[in-house]
Amino acid sequence: MQGAAPTHTVIGAGPAGLVAAMTLARAQRSVRVYEKAESVGHRFAGDFQGLENWSSSVDALERLDRMGIEPSFAHRPFHEVTFYDRALRPVHARSRQPLFYLVRRGPEAGSLDRGLLDQARDAGAEVLLGRRAQHALRGDIVATGPRYADGIATGYVFPTSLEDQAHCIVSEDLAPAGYAYLLIWDGRATLATCSFRKTSDWKEARRRTVEAFTRLIPNLDMGDARPFTGYGSVFGKTGFEDEAGRLFVGEAAGLQDPEWGFGMWYAMESGSLAARSLIDEFDYAHEAGRSFRRRREVALFNRIMFERLPGAFVPYLLKRHASSPDLVGELRRHWAPNMAKSTIAAASLARFSRRRLDHPDRACHAATCNCVWCTHGRTNDVGHEGCCGDMSTAEHGAQASA
Repeated sequence: MQGAAPTHTVIGAGPAGLVAAMTLARAQRSVRVYEKAESVGHRFAGDFQGLENWSSSVDALERLDRMGIEPSFAHRPFHEVTFYDRALRPVHARSRQPLFYLVRRGPEAGSLDRGLLDQARDAGAEVLLGRRAQHALRGDIVATGPRYADGIATGYVFPTSLEDQAHCIVSEDLAPAGYAYLLIWDGRATLATCSFRKTSDWKEARRRTVEAFTRLIPNLDMGDARPFTGYGSVFGKTGFEDEAGRLFVGEAAGLQDPEWGFGMWYAMESGSLAARSLIDEFDYAHEAGRSFRRRREVALFNRIMFERLPGAFVPYLLKRHASSPDLVGELRRHWAPNMAKSTIAAASLARFSRRRLDHPDRACHAATCNCVWCTHGRTNDVGHEGCCGDMSTAEHGAQASA
């Protein structure tokens, strides 16, 4: 008599973990997800993010469908963005194909996180919120998110009466080695700066970003703005499986976009791949390396070139590329795998890795974990709620009305 089929364990209920869980459950596998936070999307504050539409020739909605993900969460295609250089000179970009699909992140209804949670549970996965796993064992999928921070996004979410629109500023003054953005959709707005250098100066960068967009956008009222701060690990080395046989997905595996921090595809695709490796019994680490290594190397090469680019070139590049009638096509060529780019990127990865604070155990989320992150908490780490909550009411009001 055969024993009961084993229950698969997924540690972490972000997009990577939830996609892994729904993939397993739909294959009639028993799966249990442990999430130490009391809700999904706890790292986010209802802020908008872009599900980019240029890293594949397949439209984003079709890519979701191929993974069995229904777009049950709120989403909105954007075909237009206004870009600005350091002097705040505008260039209007338009594309026949959507440049990205705007989604909302966080625990509330309609967010990407809640949508994936509902789909995982509907498929039969048991998702335990507010519960740590006791151990991370062989075959467990570890989807615990970033283990360090080398990129930071900080800004405000607020209601607005302005029509839907998207703006992006490329300026070292507002976002060192990054970009600042304003996204408005259906009466809600996200204004933020995303920096990959000088991240300790995030408060000043945020203040300058508010000032810039207040000058650029008439009637931008931020009276009811709520601050948020998020973080990501974008320059680390990837690691898909450890000596204990645990499978790492998403940012726990070091998967992120080194160029601009568009990591949602990496998360969902790696979660799906890890689950399928357990179902179909193939080598996850090998297939993940084949699927993601070249993409990340090209993105890292593009990041290197961007950081070495003289500031005077930015207006020229914005005008040349952003105004192209085939902007999505140009972006796809920009991201296409290339052997020369990969070679240069691989030689430069160590230099980028020095920007971050490393932690010794990527199996965080287990009750027995004694890594730096768990032992000492997040009180002093970027990304913790304290980063937003440490502002006085007066400081918040001053920034919001700047």
